[in-house]
Amino acid sequence: MDNSSIIIASCLLALAIAHSLLGERVILGPLFQSAWEKPAPRWAMQRILRFAWHLTSIAWLGMAAAVLGLELNLAIAVMALLSAAIVFFALRGHLAWPLFFLAGVAALHADGHLSQSLLASAVVVTLVCILGIAVLHMYWVVGGRWGLRQAIPSDKNGEPAFRPPAMLTALVAIALFAFAGLVAWTWLASETPTWPRVLLSLAIAVLVVRAIGDGKQVGFSKTQRSSSFAQWDDRLFTPLAVLMAFGSVAALLV
Repeated sequence: MDNSSIIIASCLLALAIAHSLLGERVILGPLFQSAWEKPAPRWAMQRILRFAWHLTSIAWLGMAAAVLGLELNLAIAVMALLSAAIVFFALRGHLAWPLFFLAGVAALHADGHLSQSLLASAVVVTLVCILGIAVLHMYWVVGGRWGLRQAIPSDKNGEPAFRPPAMLTALVAIALFAFAGLVAWTWLASETPTWPRVLLSLAIAVLVVRAIGDGKQVGFSKTQRSSSFAQWDDRLFTPLAVLMAFGSVAALLV
């Protein structure tokens, strides 16, 4: 390792540490304690400003690691996955965390760092989630009420925007069981025909569209965020859609 690399890495390390420590003390802390106009809920804006500030420091640390000799894709993977974790726990309703996660996983896959056992674990978790959601829908079909109110978008008065009939709920459950079958078949079969893989790819596309949302009530793009459904959509429903999409992709890669 030459002296230039050591100097570059040292400068980036110093910048990253100073940026985060001084930023909290001199800029973010005083800003959050003062009165300011907010275009969105203040707690969300504060979290966005905080993680965006510190993600810059993480990017510089990743650059320093690459300069010091860490494999480039591995440095990108660590930086991206750490960024994804920070955004997920700070504000999981933000689209940044699945994009960071995708970049990190792709970087690991590019150099063969994704083991078959890790991919298989992702598939198993996905199957458990899909089957669990399917069983929950069947529970609603037979008259169960637990969790039903939180699972339906609401209007401005807090009332359910619609009341899905039992037949529609049953069809959703059947579709979920079929989805689980496609994932399991693609994963377990030594050779699968083209059509199950095509159907699974279409299912992944549907999950991606569901995660992005409609710009109003569901997904990362929703603008109505005060209802009980919106809060649960950020906490659980949209992250589950992302998780199942990644797990389905893992089934195609195993």
